[in-house]
Amino acid sequence: MRKYVNYLAGLGFACVFGFSFLVTKDALAAFRPFELLFLRFSLATALMGGLALLRVIRLDFRGKERRQLALACLFQPILYFTSETFGLAASATSTAGLVLGALPAAVAALGALMLKERLTRPQAASLGLSVLGVALIVLRGGAAASGEGSLAGLLLLLGALASAAFFNIYSRRASRAYTPVESTFAMMATGAVFFGALALAEGFVRGGSGLLERATPGAWISVAYLGALSSVVAFFLVNFTLSRLKASQSAIFTNLTTVISVAAGVAFRGEAFGAVELAGSVLIVLGVWGMNALGGKKEPPRA
Repeated sequence: MRKYVNYLAGLGFACVFGFSFLVTKDALAAFRPFELLFLRFSLATALMGGLALLRVIRLDFRGKERRQLALACLFQPILYFTSETFGLAASATSTAGLVLGALPAAVAALGALMLKERLTRPQAASLGLSVLGVALIVLRGGAAASGEGSLAGLLLLLGALASAAFFNIYSRRASRAYTPVESTFAMMATGAVFFGALALAEGFVRGGSGLLERATPGAWISVAYLGALSSVVAFFLVNFTLSRLKASQSAIFTNLTTVISVAAGVAFRGEAFGAVELAGSVLIVLGVWGMNALGGKKEPPRA
């Protein structure tokens, strides 16, 4: 039963992140990128702080080793979202999808080096299937995209990929001392402070933000989704799976985000869905199943 809870958690954050692409696109019509990140993480921090005050959740950072948690917060959200934001602005969509779709492979490599986690041959084959599925969908979707992107954009996306991979490693290490709730709160507070400072600096340079004048009711609903679901709930589920599964097993669920986002585009925007998208989706699902069902020895239970 416990393993199914872990898999449901992975499916849960994949679903939330999958729909977040549609929501983010709508929100960016009203907010600047750093404003949106600040609002997102501030709301998430306030929600978790309120739950802690009401004793719904428990936060206790006293007397615990903080280096691993600090590194996890540095890589996600600070370095990842900064690199991704500027990388997406200077890159073709297909390039971004391919680079970030390689996350499970990068995590598997780092997991082997830093956590001594090994993949069985069936798991390695499953990982390859999943990455191939992402490549099929992204290349198909980017075939008609205009613009090649820049070298700087590619390097920034590679930086985002590295940041996400290292986050998976350090979050798993931090899970030895911190609960998923504590790790998630630390990430949200870090993001609120860092991106709040950047939003203020951007507003000062541009001579005022005019945020309230540009915001619409729909934009605030998008912020609520990103702050409550895509930040608090989804990142809690990420940290939860990292505390229970190998880093490579947890990361493989991120490829399901591609399938969810394609399905959301078809359902809500009338986007095309053909044989290539279907084949890519099947490969991703098979890869996720294989990574988690075809492992070797089970790890001992974690506290």
